[in-house]
Amino acid sequence: MCHQSVGLIAREAEATGIPTLSMSSALDITQAVNPPRAAFLDYPLGHTTGRPHDPALQRAIMLEALE
Repeated sequence: MCHQSVGLIAREAEATGIPTLSMSSALDITQAVNPPRAAFLDYPLGHTTGRPHDPALQRAIMLEALE
């Protein structure tokens, strides 16, 4: 699914009262799509929640994004 579609889906979900959070490691695409709420992580594409096999880091990233 392309990033643009995710942003459109997030807007539709928000319109029905469902809060969303888009996590991204592609800042330029996130800025272009402009989802209702977004968290940017400066990691390589495909690693939006941190390094593979590092559950402590992934949990910390998820908790910080939800704050």
